[in-house]
Amino acid sequence: MVSARAYKRDEGIPWPVLVDDLAGTVHAMYGSMSDPVYLVDANGRVSFYGMWTDPTTLRRAIDELLAQGGRGVVAGGIDRMPHIGASFVDGWRGVSRGGIGAVLDYELGVPGSGTLTLLGNLGKPILRPLALRTTPLPATAKLGLGAGMAVGVVWALRWLRNRA
Repeated sequence: MVSARAYKRDEGIPWPVLVDDLAGTVHAMYGSMSDPVYLVDANGRVSFYGMWTDPTTLRRAIDELLAQGGRGVVAGGIDRMPHIGASFVDGWRGVSRGGIGAVLDYELGVPGSGTLTLLGNLGKPILRPLALRTTPLPATAKLGLGAGMAVGVVWALRWLRNRA
């Protein structure tokens, strides 16, 4: 309980934090996904479930729930999209808080995940505006990013071909 209070304080979380048992009983009852989000309405019913927490998707669901008086299903009720950007950019603090054993478990459970999360944390100043947004990117920004990535891939492939 002391750790949950410290976590809540250190992260500035204003809502209650659930402490599960070591067997993960509550986690298993809610589907056992690694980073889910549940939005509960004013009646205590799940209004929206996201298999992966994504700030932009959650923001849309909260806005929709508030617009309909805090009750009912919103945003189609479920989001199955694997939003991994925020986890890789902002997840290192949580993983590393568990010590080297947690970092190794994470890396061994999903090979490359620990390394990508560490790299995402190191690149956080650059990646934050893309991965940790609470509002969607404008269509022109998405188009520009897509074009930039395509140019980068073409450049990398040419570089590799010339090197071979």
